[in-house]
Amino acid sequence: MLTTLKFLYSISMTLWIGSIFFLAFVAAPSIFKILTREQAGDVVSEIFPKYYAVSYLSGAVALISSMLLIYFLSTFSSTNSIIKIAVLSIMIGLAVYAGEINRPEAHIVRTEMRSLEKGSNEYQKKHKEFSRLHRTSAITNGAIFILGIALVLLNAYTNNE
Repeated sequence: MLTTLKFLYSISMTLWIGSIFFLAFVAAPSIFKILTREQAGDVVSEIFPKYYAVSYLSGAVALISSMLLIYFLSTFSSTNSIIKIAVLSIMIGLAVYAGEINRPEAHIVRTEMRSLEKGSNEYQKKHKEFSRLHRTSAITNGAIFILGIALVLLNAYTNNE
């Protein structure tokens, strides 16, 4: 049972961190290199719901398996256990914010921007807003990635949960 829970935690963190790495450093740069900016945006917009679904599922599995490990190992007051649960909760919260709040806003602004004449004042305003939302998404996903790496490091260091 403990081995299964440790495996579920490890595989969920691997998939979560790996999906962030792959999208940010492999898929998106390749997509934007080959396609026009508009086409690339369409492709990435199509990928995002699946990308965030992986995040939510991975986060839930990591959190639940961690909580069960803490229960079975009776490490409720362990500093490592508290840190792990807190960081996982923050990561999930950030993922939900990025996927359910920031992403839909960016999609709306991007759609509105496309209906405007490039170079117009309204277009520039929408472009600035989209850039802000994109930057927020990048920072949020970067934070999730860094926190995930920190948890993997903590897990490797403690090697008991």
